[in-house]
Amino acid sequence: MQPSPATLRLYYATSFAALGVYLPLFPPWLEARGVHGLAMGAVAATLPAMGIIGPPAFGAVADALGLRGSLLRVACAGACLSIGAVAAATLLGRPLGFAGLIVAFTAFAFFRSPMVPLADVLALELERERGFAYGRMRLFGSIGFLAAAAVAGRVVDPRAPAAFPLAVAALLLVAFGSAWLLPAGRSAAAVAPAVGGGVGELLATADVRLFLATAFLSQCAHSSYDLCFSLRLYDLGASGGVVGAAWAIGVGAEILLMAVAAPLFDRFRAPRLVAFGLAGASVRWTLIARVASPAALLALQPLHALSFAVVWLGFLSWTRRRAPAHLIGTVQGLFTASAAAGSVVGMLVWGPLYRRGGGAATFGVASAVAIVACAVAIGWGARATPVADRVASSPAG
Repeated sequence: MQPSPATLRLYYATSFAALGVYLPLFPPWLEARGVHGLAMGAVAATLPAMGIIGPPAFGAVADALGLRGSLLRVACAGACLSIGAVAAATLLGRPLGFAGLIVAFTAFAFFRSPMVPLADVLALELERERGFAYGRMRLFGSIGFLAAAAVAGRVVDPRAPAAFPLAVAALLLVAFGSAWLLPAGRSAAAVAPAVGGGVGELLATADVRLFLATAFLSQCAHSSYDLCFSLRLYDLGASGGVVGAAWAIGVGAEILLMAVAAPLFDRFRAPRLVAFGLAGASVRWTLIARVASPAALLALQPLHALSFAVVWLGFLSWTRRRAPAHLIGTVQGLFTASAAAGSVVGMLVWGPLYRRGGGAATFGVASAVAIVACAVAIGWGARATPVADRVASSPAG
């Protein structure tokens, strides 16, 4: 049984809506609970830290046992219950301290981490077998993120202890319901092992290693945005509505790119596009470091299409072309783990750096990391074979 494109769109929209509340509001919510600096970085880093463990583990099980929708249901339920426990503890008059927050958000992060990679596996298989463009399915996740970020910035007060975790838990409950509409097992094309060896053989090749290194460095730089961009806006006097609007503008640009990117991804090799996007990311972080006006930062947000959407679609398109059908879940998990490891390193740096040097220092260093990632991506492109990184006629390959 194959997944329905409409069902995947629904799942992407609901699961990313939860992230649209989580990413903009989590740092201010922690700050309101008295969690600052290195402590904030440690709690925030639980999400990418579990991304090192969860996606490869779930991906390996998905490939070995042919499980897809079943694992999505487990992941959604675990994430919903974990963050729901944070809200419940607050409502019962027993708010969690630092240790309790670490435990609760580690559990949340473990189950949340494979939710997108497993859906991506289903989407990439659907693209291979039936020609549905990955990018045009995945953009519904961006739409859900945009809508949630815009609304949450206005209606969810990060200073209210229970409002933030309750909002995330409610959206994850809806995502759990949509996961039940997806098939429990794998698609027919992924049942028979493909010719070309196992994951160890893939990891022995230079292009795959450079691909994973690029993902690590790229996300290390980008995690500065995830952790510190809302704080930067608040420090410059922006309201919660402006913060939500800023995230919504960025994701809106991402949606437009995903909807119209087919000619771009037909014409250019994936590593070259990733390198171009990372160069744009470096420019973006430099500008955020130097701009001191919320209005000007809003005007910069369309650059999200370059620094995130182009980079992400380039990574995913190359994964689809490079990984054998029977290993796509495992390779997707390894890519996600590499990016998550970059986020862990970044968040442990950006939190303390922001507390000491503010936005100028934080995003200035992030710009330098993005330039290093761009250089590695150029090396990856030099080692990659054209047949592996030339994408097909869709936004994702």
